Amino acid sequence: MKNDNFKAVLRYTKGFRLPIFLSFLLLGAELIISFVSPLLMSVTIDSVLGSKPLGTPWYFSWLIYAVGGVETIRRNIWIMAAVIFALQLILGLVRYIRAKCNNSAGEGVIKTLRDTLYAHIQRLPYAYHAGAQTGDIVQRATNDMETIRRFFTTMMLELVRTILMLLVGIFVMFSLNVPLTLITLVLVVPVALTSILFFDKISRLTNDQEQAEGRLFTVIQENLTGTRVVRAFGRQAFEMEKFDGKNEENRHRTMTVTRSFATLWATLDAICAVEIGAIMIVGILLCVNGRLTIGEFTAFTSYVFLFFWPIRGFGRALNHFSRTLVAAGRIEEVFSAKEEEDLDRGLTPDLSGDIRFENVCFAYDTVPVLKDLSMTIPGGATVAFLGGTGSGKSSVSLLLQRLYDIQSGVITIGGVDIRQVGKTYLRNRIGIVLQEPFLYSKSILQNIGIKCREPVPEEVRAAAVSASIHDDIISFEDGYDTVVGERGVTLSGGQKQRVAIARALMGESDVLIFDDSLSAVDTKTDAAIREALSARRRNVTTIIISHRITTLMEADKIFVLRDGHVIEEGSHEELMTTGGLYRRTYDIQNAVGEEGSEAS
Repeated sequence: MKNDNFKAVLRYTKGFRLPIFLSFLLLGAELIISFVSPLLMSVTIDSVLGSKPLGTPWYFSWLIYAVGGVETIRRNIWIMAAVIFALQLILGLVRYIRAKCNNSAGEGVIKTLRDTLYAHIQRLPYAYHAGAQTGDIVQRATNDMETIRRFFTTMMLELVRTILMLLVGIFVMFSLNVPLTLITLVLVVPVALTSILFFDKISRLTNDQEQAEGRLFTVIQENLTGTRVVRAFGRQAFEMEKFDGKNEENRHRTMTVTRSFATLWATLDAICAVEIGAIMIVGILLCVNGRLTIGEFTAFTSYVFLFFWPIRGFGRALNHFSRTLVAAGRIEEVFSAKEEEDLDRGLTPDLSGDIRFENVCFAYDTVPVLKDLSMTIPGGATVAFLGGTGSGKSSVSLLLQRLYDIQSGVITIGGVDIRQVGKTYLRNRIGIVLQEPFLYSKSILQNIGIKCREPVPEEVRAAAVSASIHDDIISFEDGYDTVVGERGVTLSGGQKQRVAIARALMGESDVLIFDDSLSAVDTKTDAAIREALSARRRNVTTIIISHRITTLMEADKIFVLRDGHVIEEGSHEELMTTGGLYRRTYDIQNAVGEEGSEAS
């Protein structure tokens, strides 16, 4: 799994490998300059201010001869200061370009990854979103992305810096003094082992903490999106208890990770302190015995600090790399979900013909919903569906839009199997209004005209009139420019429903589906909407799903469903003579209506 996640991290760099490679090269140059400065100080102390003959390594001595040699420098001491100053200027320029290349690559990687992930989420099937936790997906698209961003902009270079520091540092330190370098390498081993041992442990703990944080995000998301329900049922105390439980779990997981880090840092600090102390003692003894000059000891001590603090930070970089692998794994889980097929491929036929269900069987996972369903919906007609909860009414609308696919049988529109029709085209030609409509936090004009990039105000008003929402809209202070709250919370249930109906009426649809969407409006408004629909429907097939008989009774044809089967079909007048479920439902609702009228 870790190998797969590592490959995923490498794949994310595609398109930005050149600036990443350049930043690695510049980092190498930065380290070389950093290692040159202590050697300059060593030569200044031993050979310029002192009398020791120049004995620097071959890869450095050329620089001394290039500026005139030791005697020239001794007569013009400012040369050494100028060289050190010039190196620091070059070092600053190299660091600037390196940071620019690295940040450009890191931000480019994360932008591309965000775009790719968001596009992938948009193409995932409806079934995936129906079963996924929104808060967890949001966390993967935000927190996990931020973890990967920090790795590419910061921690990746820390890992490379540590590796280059080992290679360059060991080479330079061996050229100065072999015994001290051997001591350094011996004591580096426990630092590396400690970091590696902690790596697996912290990977597991980090994964647990990420999952706990995902559950916390889900609780927050559910509470905010369901705020009306929470307040309507006085569930604030319960929601706070639920949040407190998830928050405590997240705190516990986070503290476990933090304690592990504290142990790691303390261990590494102790090892580094022991090493630095040992090198200082041995170095002083070598200086006293004349086997090491003061300049060399000064340079070597500088290298020890250059060498060890990045090595100590290797544990931190390794931990962040572990977090990055976990984050990449969580993002890859989303990428591994199979995208919807045939979104933009397939036929684009006329969908105004008859809709036929022939021996259709459908189930949610293992729960059967439609069982060998066969029926014909005449093209251009208004048909209605009546049935109890779980009878399969809403499943009919989901199958027509191919939000789910049937297990067996066939559904045709105008004689064309809908599985041969491009899904995007099919859904664009089928307008639907759900029982719980979703509105964006935009103006009413933009919500109704959301199918269009630039909504035409006249067309929006015409749709609003047909949906019996125009008078409500113009009564608002800002009219059609009124911005509704998130999910439309500033509108009443009926107003929100009618805005959604107006949205479905925009554009040209061959089929209109009202999935229990007229239940939130009163009977008078319901009748007005149906009358307006009848006047403008032309060749549009209208499907009305409702529990209210008065909404269904004027349909050309009514289907009564039970347990995934059509048990009755016909007009209102025909079904009233059968004495079946439709007639019994009508009698019950009519009796309740009469009792309500008498009570009032």
